[in-house]
Amino acid sequence: HANPLDMPPDANLASMAKIATHADVYPPAEDSFLLVDALADVWRSTLEAARPALVVELGTGSGYIACSNALLARAYGCAGHTFTRASDVNPNAVATARTTFKAHDVPMDAYDVSRGDLLDPHADAIAANGGIDVLLFNPPYVVTPSEEVGVGGITASWAGGVDGREVLDRLLPRVADVLTPGGMFLCILLEQNKPQEVMDYLRACGLACALVSTIGADEEVLYVMKCEKALS
Repeated sequence: HANPLDMPPDANLASMAKIATHADVYPPAEDSFLLVDALADVWRSTLEAARPALVVELGTGSGYIACSNALLARAYGCAGHTFTRASDVNPNAVATARTTFKAHDVPMDAYDVSRGDLLDPHADAIAANGGIDVLLFNPPYVVTPSEEVGVGGITASWAGGVDGREVLDRLLPRVADVLTPGGMFLCILLEQNKPQEVMDYLRACGLACALVSTIGADEEVLYVMKCEKALS
C-alpha cells in the first residue's frame, strides 16, 4: 500500500495538494487512504453498474474521502446522478470540507456538507432516496477514557472511548435499516475495536460483512469493513 504523498496524483481521487487544512481538523492519513482505496475498488467492481444515487460520509474531517467519492462518481459516468453528502460535528471540519470540494471543482449540485451528529443531518436525504446507497465512516476509533469522547475540536475525530467504539456503537443499530436494498457500508476499524464482534452484530442485523483490506500503521492494525444489504 503506497502513500499517496509519494505517488503521482490519481485524477479520480482528491488531490493532496488541494485538500484544505485547519489546525482543528483531522487531515488525510493512512486510515483515510485505506478507506479511499477500498471505495475506489468498489466503484470499479460494483458501483459503476449499481449507480448509487446517495453516498453519505460521516465524520468527513477535511472532506478527502467524500470529495474522492464525488470524483469517482464522475469518472464512472455517474455525474449528475450520484449525490455525495458529508457531515461532521466539528464546524471547522464542515468549512474545511466545503473548501476541499470547491478546490476540486465539484459542482454545487453534486454535494452537500453539513454539521451534525452521525445520521441526523441526513434525515431528509435518506427519506427522499429511501435510504443510503453507500455509507462511509472513518470513526473515532482510538481507545481512550470515555470522558474524551465528543469533547470537540480535533480530539472528537479520534477519541473513541471504551474499545474505541463508543461513537461507532451508537451508529451500528441504525446501519441495516438506513441502507437501501443492495446498499453498502464501508468503515475503518482498528484491531482494538474488536472487528469480529462488530461484524457479528451487523450479521445478526442481516448484513453480509467482511474485512476487505488491512494495513499496519505505526503499530496499529487497521481494517476496512464492508457490509452489504441484500437486494431483497
